[in-house]
Amino acid sequence: MAVSSTANVARWSALVLGITYGFWHQSSLVKSEQAKATIENYHHKEELIRKAKAAYAAQQAAKNPTKDPNDPAFDLEKLIIYYGTQEEL
Repeated sequence: MAVSSTANVARWSALVLGITYGFWHQSSLVKSEQAKATIENYHHKEELIRKAKAAYAAQQAAKNPTKDPNDPAFDLEKLIIYYGTQEEL
């Protein structure tokens, strides 16, 4: 039972092509996962910045009460306390 040299060349060629394709496919999967992780990280940072801006705005709103009596958030007591703690020039 002799195997022809053509069959051996075909088998080895298929093996080498399969291994090459495997490395190429693995590389493309890793790159796509890295890109996906980068995008998720970016969106996470955007969300953190959005939350920090909202917290800062709430903090500033608490420090500086609204002066408009028609505003639903108007609190006369907070306004009096705010002006009472301000240094006079």
